[in-house]
Amino acid sequence: MLGLEGFLGTAVGILLGLALLKYSGYVDAVKKELGYIASGAIFMLLAAVVESTSSSLAQLDTIIGYISLIFVVIAFILVLIGAITMAIQIFSKLK
Repeated sequence: MLGLEGFLGTAVGILLGLALLKYSGYVDAVKKELGYIASGAIFMLLAAVVESTSSSLAQLDTIIGYISLIFVVIAFILVLIGAITMAIQIFSKLK
């Protein structure tokens, strides 16, 4: 659908969720955590760009695959840190 499969679709979905979060009223309380999630989405966009790079050499395809994997792992870690700290921040305010 619209070419938004894989890393590109996930990154666009995360950024769209962050844009819609503005209307929830929690943005002021979790600005630092949103930075982690936005950084993770940017790394996921980088992974999509690297993944779309094609090469005629098999060795370069392997290197491009590893670079893409590194970007995805960094993105996953950043989004996970942001989501966990955001949940802690929001649930500590509810008590």
